[in-house]
Amino acid sequence: MTGPILCAVDFSADSRAALDWAVGQAGLADLSLVVLHVVHDPAASPGFYRTVEEDWLRPMAAVAEQMMEEFLAEAMAASPDQARLETAERRMVAGLPAGRTVEVADSLGASMIVIGSCGRSRLPHILLGSVAERIVQTAPMPVVVVKPPRKGVA
Repeated sequence: MTGPILCAVDFSADSRAALDWAVGQAGLADLSLVVLHVVHDPAASPGFYRTVEEDWLRPMAAVAEQMMEEFLAEAMAASPDQARLETAERRMVAGLPAGRTVEVADSLGASMIVIGSCGRSRLPHILLGSVAERIVQTAPMPVVVVKPPRKGVA
């Protein structure tokens, strides 16, 4: 493995668990880390990027960038490998999450894609969230799907 680890995030608890795992794996394999967020307005969560009234007048990408910075700041505060997270490349692209994630990973020559199991919608699904499932089906490189720790389990 020589390419970076690409971790796709949607700012959910599941993507936070994926990011934590990706940071640790990047450290173990001595690989760079790319944190990706795909900006889109999902039908399952309309207004996701419009959490406060002022956000309705800002472009979605600008709000998403602010959300990414807040998400990463929280992750850095709790990460034992803060330095690797601080040096991680941040990318934001527009489009449908599954397809764009695979496109970006392929263009980077990523060693692997790391993604959370369900994401922000929490819609019931048989095994995986629909985005994670689609990435697993279409990515030409290994995909690691990370679940957050169960509550009450150390």
